[in-house]
Formats: sequence, structure tokens, C-alpha cells
Amino acid sequence: MSARSVSGTLEFMWDDGNHMLLTLDPDDPADPHTFEIGGELRERVAGELAEGQRLEVDFRAVEYEVVDPDAGPAESLRAEVLDVRILPY
Repeated sequence: MSARSVSGTLEFMWDDGNHMLLTLDPDDPADPHTFEIGGELRERVAGELAEGQRLEVDFRAVEYEVVDPDAGPAESLRAEVLDVRILPY
């Protein structure tokens, strides 16, 4: 699937040292709002991000399997983050 960009305000950030969870208040309410980053990208942005900043997140939707105890396995989509940039206010 092709890459997309979402911009918005960083409302919540959680970091356990290996993975970072970012929740945005996106400019377009229909856009995704929660993103998980890890690896080199997390290392690059970990000390730069703060709640309240404006961000642009580049991502690609990728398929993954979700297992529902009642309905069994199903395919779904999640956002694979490609890049995160801080925007001017």
C-alpha cells in the first residue's frame, strides 16, 4: 500500500525505552491517530518529542492478523511508521 502523511498535535506519548506510542489529535478527524515506533526511528526522535508539539507522521498501512477469541483470526491493517517530523507551530 502507498505511504500517507498525517499531521496533528501530539496529545500523548509513552516510551518504554524500546518502543514509543504516539497519540495525535489529527488535523483531519478521519485520519489515524495512534502510532507505534521502534528501532532506529525511535532512537532518532526519542529526545526531541514532547506533548503539545505539531507533528507530521509518514506511514504505510500493512496487513496483520488479529485473533478474536469469539470469531477467530481475521486480517486487519495497522500503521507502519516510516518517518516523524516536528512541524512549526
